[in-house]
Amino acid sequence: MVGAKIGWKLVQAAFTIVVGLLANKAVTTAWKLGSGGKPPKHGEGGYVEVVSWAVASGAAAAAAKLFAERRAASYWLKSTGYAPPGYEQDAKAPGGLVKSVEKQLDK
Repeated sequence: MVGAKIGWKLVQAAFTIVVGLLANKAVTTAWKLGSGGKPPKHGEGGYVEVVSWAVASGAAAAAAKLFAERRAASYWLKSTGYAPPGYEQDAKAPGGLVKSVEKQLDK
């Protein structure tokens, strides 16, 4: 079971890194196309610009994390034949997996 947990963490980290990099590139490109300039860094720019960038990049990061986690779980299930640690198989759920209730209550 310990090996499965470590393997799951590695698969999840790999998916999160790749999807996170792609999401960052996508939101930066969208910002450049929409505003005509580079995103603000180190607090440069006005409040509206900085807050808008924070909202856009934060939303992209949250969506990327959720997408990566779901895709990693789906990959794990297809590769191993069983749900990753912290998940349960559920035929009604999209992708066939849901997070375990016990894990959510421990947080």
